[in-house]
Order: sequence, then structure tokens, then C-alpha cells
Amino acid sequence: MVRGILGFAAVVAAVALVVVSLAVGHIEWRLAALALTLWSAYGFWDALLGGLFEPLGQFLGDQLTGGMPGSTGITIDQETASLEHLLAADPPPPLHRVIIAGIRLAEIYRTHQRDVPKADALIARLAAQYPDAPELRYVRPPAPR
Repeated sequence: MVRGILGFAAVVAAVALVVVSLAVGHIEWRLAALALTLWSAYGFWDALLGGLFEPLGQFLGDQLTGGMPGSTGITIDQETASLEHLLAADPPPPLHRVIIAGIRLAEIYRTHQRDVPKADALIARLAAQYPDAPELRYVRPPAPR
């Protein structure tokens, strides 16, 4: 916002300098000083915002989004490999993270790979490992009748 205002004011002052200088036949030094001051202020704010605040904002944005640029995303195959790696990690991550990763991986097996037995086996394995996990209460395969 500040850069836009200063840039616009500098352009207006420069145009006014040219018009007035042509009209009176000599350079209006006060108007030239104003145009150069506005241009300098624009350059200062541009350097300050571009060199300090934009990288800081980029850093904070990367912390919130995991460093993924906005136009890129991971593929389902990359997510599957990442979740499988997470479940096989030694030492294992925290319990809640393992269970949530397992639930998501089972969902991928079921919906994207159309492998319901593999998904059910994963949920059953998680239920056997963590029988008291409340997250698994709603995703266990139905009991056979």
C-alpha cells in the first residue's frame, strides 16, 4: 500500500516536473527535489518490504503450510509412500500421529487403490496394536455376521 502510494506520487511529481519545466522554460528545482524525494522514499520502502518483510512472511507461510509452494501439491502416490514410511518408522512417531496416518492410509487403500482387504487389514493391525485408541472406534471394519 505504502509503495503504491509513493510510486504513484513519484510518477505524478515527475510528470508535473516535465510539464511545468516545459511551460516555464526552466527546471523547477523544488519540484525536482520533491520527485526525487518521493522516488527515494519509494526505493527505501521497496527495499525494506522486499528485503525484510516479504522473506519473513514467506518463512511464516512455509511454517504453516509445510514449505509447499501454493501451486504444487503432493500426489496420492507420494502421500501413500510418505504414510507407509511414517508407519514403518523406527522409533515410531507419537501414538496419535501413527493412528491418524494409518486411518488416512487405509482410506487411500480403500478409495484410490480399491483394495478393501488391504485397508481392513491395516485397520485391524492398528486395532490390535492400539486396542484403546479412541480414533479407531469409528473406522474398524464391520464384524462378520
